[in-house]
Amino acid sequence: MKKQYLRTILAILLLVCAVPSFAQKVSVDRIEEDGRHQIMTEGKNFNIGGVKYNICMKVYESAYSKDWCLLISSLSYISKYSARVLLKLDNDDIIDLPVNNVHVGKVTMPSYGVTIGSITSYSPATEADYYSSVYGLSTDDLDKIENHKIVKIRFSDGTDFRDKEFESNSLGKFLRKCHKNIQERIDNPLKEKSIYDGF
Repeated sequence: MKKQYLRTILAILLLVCAVPSFAQKVSVDRIEEDGRHQIMTEGKNFNIGGVKYNICMKVYESAYSKDWCLLISSLSYISKYSARVLLKLDNDDIIDLPVNNVHVGKVTMPSYGVTIGSITSYSPATEADYYSSVYGLSTDDLDKIENHKIVKIRFSDGTDFRDKEFESNSLGKFLRKCHKNIQERIDNPLKEKSIYDGF
């Protein structure tokens, strides 16, 4: 009984120590060509209607404004004209986010082999389109996400739509953490380094 109790305590301590390693981090912090400061978090994968989407948040900060954005990226097609996101909150409010723009880049899909018995079939590496779509978030949207749970997302890629329900508010918690980490970076900017530092 005592050994089981000690194992349980050890497992809890290991879990608590591991949690910070999964914390959401800032992945981009730079000045754009137009002079705006861009800060973006790392993304997290969500399976929505059987398709994998990577979701993150960014802000473009200037002397006059902060433009908050939700980013959704995928190997699956996303229309730059008619993609749309609906976020349903626990008070039945709906945040409606039309697409702002879509960037299409190329990624290399690795080669792979399939072995059946003594025969192996190889498929070479190929290039695939990777779609990154941007949706503007107002301060009102951010306040709603902060104060309410996101219970459902509906994502339209422009040709079809896919739903996912969230019982544990995993998307809402993730977006709150993204917002918090970006705001902390805005409030505590990195010290600018000079090429001469320590030379």
